[in-house]
Amino acid sequence: MKRSLFLALLLVGGFACQKPAPSVEDHGKEDEHGHEEGGHAEEVTLTPEGIKAAGIVVQTVQSRSIQAEIRVPGIVQSTPEGRAVVTSPVEGRILRLLATVGDPVRRGQPIAEIESGDLAERATAITDAQRAVKANESEVARNQAEVRLAQGRLRTLEGTLRRQRELARTGAFSQPSLQVAERELNEARSALESAEKEEVVHRAQLERSERLYKQELVSRTELENARLDVEKDRIAQERAAREITIATAAYKREGEIARRGLLNAREVQAAEAETRAARLDVDRATIALRAARDAAAGTRLAVRDAQTAYAAVRGSGNEGAGGRLTLVAPIDGRVVHREATKGQAVERTTELFEIDDLRTVHVVAQVAEGQASALRVGTQVSISLNAASDRRFSGVIASIGGRLDPKTRTLPVICRVDNADGALRPETFAEVTLGRGASRTALVVPKSAVFTQGGKSFVYIEEAPGEYPLREVRTGDAGGDSLAILSGLQAGERVATEGVFTLRSQAQKDELKGHEH
Repeated sequence: MKRSLFLALLLVGGFACQKPAPSVEDHGKEDEHGHEEGGHAEEVTLTPEGIKAAGIVVQTVQSRSIQAEIRVPGIVQSTPEGRAVVTSPVEGRILRLLATVGDPVRRGQPIAEIESGDLAERATAITDAQRAVKANESEVARNQAEVRLAQGRLRTLEGTLRRQRELARTGAFSQPSLQVAERELNEARSALESAEKEEVVHRAQLERSERLYKQELVSRTELENARLDVEKDRIAQERAAREITIATAAYKREGEIARRGLLNAREVQAAEAETRAARLDVDRATIALRAARDAAAGTRLAVRDAQTAYAAVRGSGNEGAGGRLTLVAPIDGRVVHREATKGQAVERTTELFEIDDLRTVHVVAQVAEGQASALRVGTQVSISLNAASDRRFSGVIASIGGRLDPKTRTLPVICRVDNADGALRPETFAEVTLGRGASRTALVVPKSAVFTQGGKSFVYIEEAPGEYPLREVRTGDAGGDSLAILSGLQAGERVATEGVFTLRSQAQKDELKGHEH
């Protein structure tokens, strides 16, 4: 395009006007001076039409802050927190795959289902422990009922004892009571017979519980309850035997008791004996209740332990029911790699998916050791892709490596770059522009205004509209699209920033014409 424009300019008559040709003597001087300046004509003059056709744009030289830059190659990488490798927390078999390469996923989204025998065993352990809790809670409820019953009977007998004592003090038991004694004797015998029958039944149950306990088919609590039932029967028999003895003696002595007026004392003693037996029943029921509560607490702890073990095997964040495990994405991102296949047998730590969150990426630049010392964490950087250098991405220096690569003598500089649209992909090569050192104030012109020839730098200044003399300058640091000017220009002067190629071409044409003269 520029070559075509140049040819067009050469063909258009009156496009440019050179200053009047100098005398031979002056030409010699100018030629000598031109060689000192690199062989360029001193000034190019264009008509207004030529300025428009050439696209000449000028800009005022200004003094502003500029920071030195270095450009180095880099490579795009995902950030450590933006990359996740999803592994299987259990041994098992893949039932379903719910995500594939390229799929966007959200944190907590299901991506696979695994069937695990280990997980199923731990789920069964939870169920067994929960069943034991229910059984022990039922036992607690039964023992609480027995305690309440024993306490109620004790309160009744204590009331009876108080009444018997009151009646004894008033002489209410002085009447004959042979029939009463006989009835009590019969009742005591019946009670003994009933207790003996109960013992036969409960002892058979105890023997069965002992066999089942050895086979681990019943709990120790159930075994202890069976023993307690036999002990209750033994105590009941002892009590019945004592009552028989008492009733027999009472029956034999009843005539003498009635004759001597001892009936009152007998009634009180009987009430006291029954009260003592009732207190013993309350104590035994309380002990059994305490044992049942301890057993229930133990089984509840077993449930918690089983649930903790299940959760540990299932893994944090994953969902599980029975022997099935649902793997979920640990981060937001996109699936970039998948090793899993349906039906595949997996072990613990088998890698199944890789997920990258590329909303923010790292660009790792390799900077020479001599240049790295001037870099600072937090400094702004500019990134361009080799494949799309017209687009630039902004970022900051996140960290500067402390270990020098012995082969390349470079340090890794990690730049954190926003990548909301995902244009930067891992392992892509990039060019990294880094600010070096502190900013300083200098005269600044666009890079497009400066060209180099013969080892020297030049600009075209605009002295007046259409008049563009050549000026040699000395350049300093480059910053972005600007160059610092160390000498050759002053603030306020105007330099050509676009159309410089056309000005150079016109100057060469004018120089050739000058030599022809």
